[in-house]
Amino acid sequence: MVATVTQPADLIYFFNGGTSKADILEFRLDTLHAEIHDAFVTVVDSEYPVLATARRAKEGGSLKLSDEARIELYERFLPEVDMVDTEIASLRSSPFKVFPELVASKDVQLVGSFHDFEKFPGIDFLKDTVSEAFDLGAKVAKVAVIIEKMSDLYSVVELVEHHRSEGRLISAMGMGPLGKLSRLVLAKAGSCLNYGYLQSPNAPGQWPADELSALLKEI
Repeated sequence: MVATVTQPADLIYFFNGGTSKADILEFRLDTLHAEIHDAFVTVVDSEYPVLATARRAKEGGSLKLSDEARIELYERFLPEVDMVDTEIASLRSSPFKVFPELVASKDVQLVGSFHDFEKFPGIDFLKDTVSEAFDLGAKVAKVAVIIEKMSDLYSVVELVEHHRSEGRLISAMGMGPLGKLSRLVLAKAGSCLNYGYLQSPNAPGQWPADELSALLKEI
């Protein structure tokens, strides 16, 4: 289970023992200030695997960083982290052309992600998107989309099960009306990264990290 740190209050909460159930801590480089980055990585480096994310603005990044600024952040923290997440759209762009090779050279795992905060884009689109993530060098393909119908959830379950049966790592989650349900169902179907929040959600449909961890152990 991935606990996401998006604000200074999350760090205070975490440092004071707010959660001990996370398997991975996602470090949102696009929302936290540089001095907090240093303190956070120093404290957790020896205890928790760290996933670093510098999200582009069009897919939820809060600081509207340029591609060059985001790459600079990634490069700064590659020696400290275990995984990095960037968008499939970024990976296909010129500034990120050699990014997969850079990440691999540091023995860091690359997550190629896609987010649609407005709609379910269709299962054929998601199939193509996941395949593209792997083609671009990602070790984990991640999709997060609005899910309003059970039929759409079933189709994403099938997508996850297919790739896991082929030995590929895939993370999938829903947002919106069926967001919370989808995160439980898709985790049980084989989604390898399942996100919860520490203090406040940064996407519709998220569970609190500790509650998500407890529920996944129950079902």
